[in-house]
Amino acid sequence: MRLLQSLGRMEADGYEFSEDLTGCSRQAFRTKFGRTARRLGLSNRLKREELNRLAEAAFLAALCNVALNGLGGCEGEIRPENEPVRRDLEGAYMNACQNFYASPGWGKLPAAQKESIRAVFLTVAVEERNLAV
Repeated sequence: MRLLQSLGRMEADGYEFSEDLTGCSRQAFRTKFGRTARRLGLSNRLKREELNRLAEAAFLAALCNVALNGLGGCEGEIRPENEPVRRDLEGAYMNACQNFYASPGWGKLPAAQKESIRAVFLTVAVEERNLAV
């Protein structure tokens, strides 16, 4: 939560979730996250603290996707001087994921539901056009 304060269908849901996050406020993110988590049945399977851990990791995943694919400011340009920020963001994302994966609720989820969570909330991908040659 510290970084949040300072800064088939699964794929369709994940794409919809990611698209809705571009340029949204933290409150808009929370609203979208809550709606999607309920639709996936997570509010019945995870405790509040576990959902907060997932929300933090999901928010960081969205920020990583923005940073790694030039979707923020800079008119789509990925500037080399911003690499330390991207690296720190990626590290925070990985730590948040590990924090969520260490929760008891995660361990009790069925494999299919885990895969849904990863696909919808935790996928970070660099678009091919942004890969170094």
